[in-house]
Amino acid sequence: METERLILRKPEPGDLDRFEKLFNTDFVTQYLCMEKLDRAGCLAYLEQMARGEKDLALVRKADGGFIGKIHLDPDNLRYEVKAVSLSYWVGEPYARQGYMTEALKALLDRLFREEGYEIVSAQVLTPNTASAALLEKLGFTREGGLRRALRWRGALYDNLLYSLTREEAARRSGQGPLPTL
Repeated sequence: METERLILRKPEPGDLDRFEKLFNTDFVTQYLCMEKLDRAGCLAYLEQMARGEKDLALVRKADGGFIGKIHLDPDNLRYEVKAVSLSYWVGEPYARQGYMTEALKALLDRLFREEGYEIVSAQVLTPNTASAALLEKLGFTREGGLRRALRWRGALYDNLLYSLTREEAARRSGQGPLPTL
């Protein structure tokens, strides 16, 4: 999948140097609640992502460099609804430049128009105000939260739940109703 400035594709072992450098920062790991990985761990993680269908690497067209990723999982909070949950990160040097907005807009369009999802959700830890603002900018609705959802590195976090329905996405895009698949 391509956008104006990005290619969204499966992660590849060739992404290792950039992945390792960008991922192993407090900026990325603090809200993913993941430990930093050594080089072998980064390579194993990339290889695992490359074998699956759940991860998309964000690669800048300008230099072919890996800058972040999006992860998709079934939305286990919903039953008998075609729903997916997404999580994402972008390396600090590329934050607040519209890359993730651009990537998520394209992905949301594909998820609703081509894959027929009824709803897309995302969860955000309360201190991650930039991520919450991004979802709201994309039209997601804050459904609620889970208080004291997670303890990580000694900090206790609340978790906010956001979602965007097919109908909301269609209204925001101005492209008319989305096909039912």
